[in-house]
Amino acid sequence: MTVTINLHCYSRNTPNASDIQRIQSALFFISSDDRNVWVHMGMAVKSELGDSGFDLWDAWSQQSKSYNPRDARDVWRSIHPDGGVTIRTLFSEARANGWNDGGVPGKIIARTDDTWVEKEKADVSQERAITAQKAAAIWRAATEARTDNPYLKRKRVPPVPTLREIDAGKAAAILGYTPKSGGEPLTGRLLVVPVKKEGKLSTLELIDGEGRKTALVGRGTKAGGFWATERLPDGDGDGTTLLIGEGAATVLSASESTGHIGIAALSSGNLPAVAGIIHERYPTTTLIILADLVRTTGEPDPHAIEAARAVGGLLAVPRFGDNRPEGATDFNDLASLFGPEAVARAVASATALPRGEPQSNQENAPAGDYAKDVNLLRACDVTPEPIDWLWRDWLAAGKFHVLGGAPGTGKTTLCMAMAATVSTGGRWPDGTRSAIGNTVIWSGEDDPKDTLIPRLILSGADLSRVYFITDVREDGERRSFDPARDMEPLRRKLLEIGDARLLIVDPVVSAITGDSHKNAEVRRGLQPLADLSASIHCAAVGITHFSKGTGGRDPVERLTGSVAFGALARIVMVAAKHQEEGEDGHVARLFCRAKSNIGPDDGGFEYDLSQGELKTHPGIFSSFVLWGEPVEGAARELLATADATGGDGEGGSLSDAKRFLADLLADGALPVKTIRADANEAGYSWATIRRAQKALGIEVSRDGFGRGGAGIWRLPP
Repeated sequence: MTVTINLHCYSRNTPNASDIQRIQSALFFISSDDRNVWVHMGMAVKSELGDSGFDLWDAWSQQSKSYNPRDARDVWRSIHPDGGVTIRTLFSEARANGWNDGGVPGKIIARTDDTWVEKEKADVSQERAITAQKAAAIWRAATEARTDNPYLKRKRVPPVPTLREIDAGKAAAILGYTPKSGGEPLTGRLLVVPVKKEGKLSTLELIDGEGRKTALVGRGTKAGGFWATERLPDGDGDGTTLLIGEGAATVLSASESTGHIGIAALSSGNLPAVAGIIHERYPTTTLIILADLVRTTGEPDPHAIEAARAVGGLLAVPRFGDNRPEGATDFNDLASLFGPEAVARAVASATALPRGEPQSNQENAPAGDYAKDVNLLRACDVTPEPIDWLWRDWLAAGKFHVLGGAPGTGKTTLCMAMAATVSTGGRWPDGTRSAIGNTVIWSGEDDPKDTLIPRLILSGADLSRVYFITDVREDGERRSFDPARDMEPLRRKLLEIGDARLLIVDPVVSAITGDSHKNAEVRRGLQPLADLSASIHCAAVGITHFSKGTGGRDPVERLTGSVAFGALARIVMVAAKHQEEGEDGHVARLFCRAKSNIGPDDGGFEYDLSQGELKTHPGIFSSFVLWGEPVEGAARELLATADATGGDGEGGSLSDAKRFLADLLADGALPVKTIRADANEAGYSWATIRRAQKALGIEVSRDGFGRGGAGIWRLPP
């Protein structure tokens, strides 16, 4: 059975191939040597293309003699998509330098129609088609790779029929630009490595004699693609062994030494995706993942380990002994230093890793059957690591979180604000900056086009870094995504897009196939989500509601369903709003941390839900979060009166607070700041003090202008 997850990225800017070519032609009339111009052109490209424009801008940047790839990446990350410089600036600069686009006036390419999904699919499809056409043209013009090819000779590997070579100048003439790597042009006889996806040529990797490599430009043309040393077997490949490694030289060395077919993912990050694709195509084939070593530590690359775990494959590691030569990291190095016999021994010694998903027959195994082996991890062999915080003390990479609250508190809008912050590397309410990355959202309640995307736009999100899970393709048919059964194919899809930092599941109860009020069934249902979060090092947030009639109880206990929802989550966040209006006419809302197993479990922030109109889509209104001041205290105390009716209630707490306030203000007006401090010292929650203030009719004034002025309270005459 084949299951494929479909993700949609609703980008604000979805230019087609002709738009990209127009920007590219204009750029090459502009010098990249002037740093100020260089940065401004980056701002212009990013405002129009989002992060998908980096490759185009980076290729142009490489014309500069002072080009530095790390500097280019850092500058690009620092550029805000709405930084004030638009694509119009780029075209104006190009015209001033002699560019002529056939009299077409400088136009803004930004799309303002309502067919984002369809255009995104069509434009990416067209771009990929152009890349495939250029790849095919180079492949046809290339000749059979010879034994004296500079790269093959340097790596001491033989040519195979699935490789060709071409002169760098001839390749440049076909492409219309000089292929470069790290700012340096590829020269001489280039090795041509075809990259195929779904059996069709998608792009090429070009390698010169110095080992400089580059792939043809094209969004998504390389992800999930691979090259094989020979034609893959027909049928299900039963009884065969396939080797999957990172680079062409690595798999050539391993294939020559063992006689097995080698498959190159052509980047370590692509290994898990390629392994998953090959496993789906050949479910009964033995898969051996060829791990490169991390240069600094000598440990197997984590992507190779992840690939082996994902498909239940074997992991082969090149062993160089106690004194590993400097720079020796892969099977090609092993073959060069110790010969093909050492490679064959290492592949034959490949070991099995526990698979990252339950086996199909585990739940139905007879009671008398036992596991074949148990793995133990010795504590002294583990290097302690700090928590990798996406938001310090609030969102942790690789951990499962829950956000709960009553209806109307804006839980989904809060999560859209989080997604926006992650997508742009923006600042959190406490002023700290988020790591930038992709967010993936599954919503079973809200439509992306009319609800979620408007909220993201108003929150300032980079839509090119936000993906929505739409449906699933299973055995050629489409069905709705089911969080309870589709976590493994989702994991493979997230590895394919890469850089997933935040996963939002709304509502999280959808991940439970059984009774959401039974502890065991909730734990069983949530564990795949927690495992997914850990395996891809992504923060997962599940949204849920509060149960009715639970006011005043511990917020974690108020989550709908079994206590396992709060127990399995490493951090539980809650949202609440007061029934009473504040002194400025606004309803107070609180975002609090109710539980944390990995950091502080109190404190929070005030927030407000505001309405706004989309500038690019007049007439469309939506909500977004305005963060307020931090608050201190335990969530139970902060939320104690969130659902209060505003009456005196029963008991002496409010009466005591009224007496306290009356005594405090008997001698005259006081600043709110002083009252809050005295109330806190006396043991009163601020919510109770606010209720007492209303009950006494205490007058509120300000010593400044607008909402920002300091508050003054005084007793009525």
